[in-house]
Amino acid sequence: MEDKTLQLKRRIRDLTAELAAIDGVSGHEQPVVARLVELLHPLVDHLEVDSYGNLFATRTERKQARHLMVSAHSDEIGLLVKSIEPDGFLRLEKVGGTIESLLVGRHVRIRGYRGVIGVKAGHLQTPEERNRVPALRDLYVDLGLDSAQAVSALGIRVGDAVAYDEPVVELANPDRISGKALDNRVSCAVLVLLLERLVGSELPCTLTAVVTVQEEVGLRGAQMASYRLAPTAAIVIDTVPAGGTPDVDYHRDLGIRIGAGPVLALASGMGSNHGHLANPAMRDFLLRVAQEAGVPVQLALFPRSTSDVAAVHLVRGGIPAGVVNIPRRYSHSPVETLDLNDVTATLALLEAAVRRFDESVSLDFLATDWG
Repeated sequence: MEDKTLQLKRRIRDLTAELAAIDGVSGHEQPVVARLVELLHPLVDHLEVDSYGNLFATRTERKQARHLMVSAHSDEIGLLVKSIEPDGFLRLEKVGGTIESLLVGRHVRIRGYRGVIGVKAGHLQTPEERNRVPALRDLYVDLGLDSAQAVSALGIRVGDAVAYDEPVVELANPDRISGKALDNRVSCAVLVLLLERLVGSELPCTLTAVVTVQEEVGLRGAQMASYRLAPTAAIVIDTVPAGGTPDVDYHRDLGIRIGAGPVLALASGMGSNHGHLANPAMRDFLLRVAQEAGVPVQLALFPRSTSDVAAVHLVRGGIPAGVVNIPRRYSHSPVETLDLNDVTATLALLEAAVRRFDESVSLDFLATDWG
């Protein structure tokens, strides 16, 4: 009989790979959200998608119970078709944190059709060109078509999303998987598995699993969704860059490793208007739950970027919110890499948090650890 932990890791791998294979560049998340509707609908009492694509899946308990929101974003970085040239080549514009140096020579998809971001033949490049990253304005997609009319016949038009064509695969270590859009489809998979594990259980709170849109372009869906829901508290699930590689020093650059457990970000985006300082009550609650559940966690700062928690905690009168991050390497690339053991630990922590979030959990600012 197969080990239950191995079964769970395979389930996470397969569901993450399935969701990551669905293209959902910011503003074009419909196919991802549609699949999540199918997966979540049987697991909840009520499911709704708003006009921007934020998905709300609710398990309703007692009417007076506290309301906990657990969220993950559905969108991925990518590109948009900026123009279509007469000979069928497509010009591009970035969406989110797409890295220009990783675009040349990549396979991409537009409306399900495969193309390649062209690269000038090495034989024709000057020495200077070989050592220079082409500017975005010089890049183009080749669909293998020779006219704008042939492109138009496929239904491709200006404004369409361009996504990496890179499947999720196992590395030599089968606990490590790599591919495009692990940020943040792995967290969407965690939401599905969390609700599966809670089926048939009585919860101490009303739980709404929220899948937000447009995180990669300014945390937009999270602001809409949390304002609408106005929960008692919120937990955001996302991925976070990891150090511990030859080019990122663990101590000087980023004190996060893959394989060492989920990350509780104590601060992010410091010095900017789009960051957060951890709510002390939610921080203490998640640390206590992790200790009780025997889940190893990493405490870290994430100074140069942030997640949906930065928008959620500012809504209305301020929503007590925390973020649980799954560490991953090579962020915003087509080869994002993570460890499945971190994902199983994240799932265990979230399940314990939901089962523990009753009226006894203090959200009092002055009752928290002042250290």
